[in-house]
Formats: sequence, C-alpha cells, structure tokens
Amino acid sequence: MRQLILALGLLTAAAASAEELAKDGDTLVVSQGTARVTLSDVDAYVHRVPRDDRAGFMNKPERIETMLRSLLLDKQLADEARKLGLDKDPIAQKQISLAIDTALARVRMEKFREGLKAPDFSEQAHEDYLANKPKYQIPRRVDVKHILIDTKSRTAEQAEALAKETAEKIARDPSQFEALVESLSDDQSKKDNHGLIENASSENFVAPFAEASAKLEKVGQISPVVRTPYGFHIIKLVKIEPAQQQPYEKVRAQIVSRLEAEWLEAQIRGKLDGLRNEKMDPQPEVLATLRERYGAPGPVTPKLPAADDAANPQ
Repeated sequence: MRQLILALGLLTAAAASAEELAKDGDTLVVSQGTARVTLSDVDAYVHRVPRDDRAGFMNKPERIETMLRSLLLDKQLADEARKLGLDKDPIAQKQISLAIDTALARVRMEKFREGLKAPDFSEQAHEDYLANKPKYQIPRRVDVKHILIDTKSRTAEQAEALAKETAEKIARDPSQFEALVESLSDDQSKKDNHGLIENASSENFVAPFAEASAKLEKVGQISPVVRTPYGFHIIKLVKIEPAQQQPYEKVRAQIVSRLEAEWLEAQIRGKLDGLRNEKMDPQPEVLATLRERYGAPGPVTPKLPAADDAANPQ
C-alpha cells in the first residue's frame, strides 16, 4: 500500500508527463497477478463520474488507490471466470449484455447533455431579480452577547431556576449583564469573546438560539430565557446590520447559472420522460409467471400500465 501511495504522489507531481501518456490508452498504469490496468481502463472508470466532479474525484491519492485496487481485483476475478468458462454461461452473457446497455445508456445521456446549448437567459435573469429582490439581499445580521447556564453540573430544573433568577436580576438592573457574563456564564469561550456571538441569527447556530437572536430589534434589548441543547441562555443584542440589497450586476451571473441549470435539468427530464412514456406493450401471460419463476408465491400479475395508459400517463 505504501508503495502504491508513493507512486501516486509521484504521478501527481508529474502532471505534464501524464498528459503525454494519456495519448496512449494502452499505457500500463499498474499490474497485479494476471491483471493489467491501463490508462484507457482508468478513463472508462472515471468517465462514470459526472464531468464537473472528476477533478475532485482524482484529487486524492487514497481515492485513486481504491479505484486501482478495485479495477485490479475485478480483472483478476474476471480472468479466473474466463479460465473456468463462466463467460460462456448464458446468464453471464446476458448480464454482460445488460451491463453494456447500462454503460451505453449513461454515455448516451452524457452526449445528450453535452449537445444541449442553453439559450441566453440575460433578460429572464433581470426579470427574476426584479420579481424576487428579497431573495438577493444580504440578510440582516445581529451580534449578541449571552449568558449560558448549562446543565452539566446541575439538573435542568436547577439550571432553569438559576437562569430565571438571573434574568429577573438583569431586568431590575441591565447594567449588570456584562459582569454576570464574566462571573456566571458557563460558556467556556467567554474568556476570549466575553460572551460575544457574531451573526447570531444565522444557520450556524441551533434554531432556538438563532430565532431568539433574530427577534431582538433594538441594541441593548434582552431576550427572555431561551432553552437550547446546551442549556439556558439570556441574550443581549449589541449590534445590528440591516439587510442589504445586492445590485443586479453582482448577482447576475448567479441567477443566469441557476436558470441555465434549471433549463438543462428540464431538457434531460423531458428526454427521459419522453422515452418512459412511449407506448408499452406488456405480455400478461408471461408477466404472470415471473413470481413463481423465482420462487415467490404466485401467480400474481405485476401491475403495469396498459398500453394506452403508458402513452398517456396521468
């Protein structure tokens, strides 16, 4: 394993020479026993990965090693199967035929996708921006400070009682909040941030905490006691940045990219639905034998759409 990972590291470092080797699909990559894996084998394997994901897939030596070991194992087992004449078995031959169909179907859809040319969505993108301006805002941001009464060293009932008592004390004298953060809060990060939580209403925080922070409207406002999986919090709003509308030019490329992706998905879905919805002509007598053929209780005829229904789905 160490030897293969080292070799993969050297291959990564020699990217330029690898491009030259790629011109010859029969170039040997690795061998083991009777198995030989060539560049064309690797090409065929990697082409099963979506085009946009291939560079990331091949970016880790460990993943490449797993791929090569899988290819070598399959090839060694296939060689044994051929020597035993298993490739002549009618079921095996049909399985090979089905595998070819699956591979060709995948290649056909890849070529179909590559042949699609999206229209110009500039006008639709601008219309989308005007119709959905709130969607293209930088969300309102709030920074808060909080006091945490956790349940690690006390029961939930004790923690809640202490949190409510602390909230009442702060309500009588809000100026105590900062001192109570330092003296009472169980948040271990307070020694560095003094209870400050930035962008507290974002999805980075547990929902009860984020929602309570988002409800605060004025700097200095203090929340009721809020329970989260960490314990009980008292939250004080210290800073607000209102939502900001992003200019169209800043989000134009993002909108166009989304519209193009939606269009491509619709074309592919339409292609596949068109094939699925072609007239189907089931053979009821044969269908009725399938369950018993493989040992299931029968006979029960699978429910397939009638020919007219297949052509005109609801």
